[in-house]
Amino acid sequence: MKKTLIALAVLTVSSASFAQSTVTLSGVLDVGVRNTSKVAAGAAKLGVTAGNNARLVFGVAEDLGGGMKALANAQMRFDPTTGTAEAGNARPLFQGETRVGLSAGFGTVMLGRGLTALQLPNGGNSDPWGVTTAAGSVYAAGFASDYAAGGEGRIDQAVFYTSPSFGGLTLSASMSPRKIVTAAVVAKAAVPDADGVQGTNAVAATAAGVSKTSQSINLVYANGPLVIGVGNERNRANDTITQVYANYNLGVAKVFASSATIKGGSAEEQRFGGTFAAAASAVNTGTTANRQVAAGGKIENWTVGATIPMGATTIRVGYSGWNGSGAAGQLDDTKFGLGVKYDLSKRTFIYTDVATQTRKNLTGTAAAGRDNTNVQMFDLGVAHSF
Repeated sequence: MKKTLIALAVLTVSSASFAQSTVTLSGVLDVGVRNTSKVAAGAAKLGVTAGNNARLVFGVAEDLGGGMKALANAQMRFDPTTGTAEAGNARPLFQGETRVGLSAGFGTVMLGRGLTALQLPNGGNSDPWGVTTAAGSVYAAGFASDYAAGGEGRIDQAVFYTSPSFGGLTLSASMSPRKIVTAAVVAKAAVPDADGVQGTNAVAATAAGVSKTSQSINLVYANGPLVIGVGNERNRANDTITQVYANYNLGVAKVFASSATIKGGSAEEQRFGGTFAAAASAVNTGTTANRQVAAGGKIENWTVGATIPMGATTIRVGYSGWNGSGAAGQLDDTKFGLGVKYDLSKRTFIYTDVATQTRKNLTGTAAAGRDNTNVQMFDLGVAHSF
């Protein structure tokens, strides 16, 4: 009898504990057809592709009492047209997020991998498409927060903090400590010059031993129809981005605007520190090469746009550009997009977009047929969130 009572007591406590913990599963699937007027030699102009990033999101929240909660999130990203991890398995399977932490009156602290403080809010706040579809703006989401595979906008081995809202004002910050260079990266950094002799610009193993600390900060004011944000970020290669963005809901339309400045690290050896690969993308242009900000380089970015609701239909329009100031290795790029989104339900919608993008100053470095030219894109797709 005593054993039975003890077992019932344990079961009751366990049940109460489980009742305070919530596990959720959500996600997005978005697939459509896309046509691009100019592609690399041998590539197909028409293809079936993702309009948005497909994902499965696992979320855990446990009430610890006293206003404190334990949180854990894991976001699996994949290519819905092949079933493999994004970018042909080049990105981590859990590309989106893997973080655990605590939330209370002081705010939220998370540890792990995820979008940086600057990158997390800026997509839906500065671009009518939120970095999706063929018409998504050429804007700051392409900044290489980490030069590792899949590091566009994300950082690993990091600490994340989000403050409570103070009258609509929220502060976010993220930081990841410096990384020690690997032997493979040192070997790559110390390759001799073209004449076979190690020149004065070659990087010694001791000079390339440690990367910069990754740090990002963002301040957002959201109150009623107005959202204003400003942020600054430095990646491990000492590249920096400063962005200001805003949107305002007029009722008949929501208007968007953003401006960003990206600067390349001044020292070449800093671009080989840590464990990142050599130069991932820092410009979201759809090209396959020449996309990073050069050491000592500078890129100015701007975006303007609007969404116009008309019942179940939403018109989306945007115009954006990059200005690399004509410097070697920098892109000058403008893009205009126009699209229609039609809601079939609260979770499912169809969309179609057209876009025209002008790429300049590529000087033969991008895919064949895509230099200094104008590219037209069209897509038609269906998206479902759950």
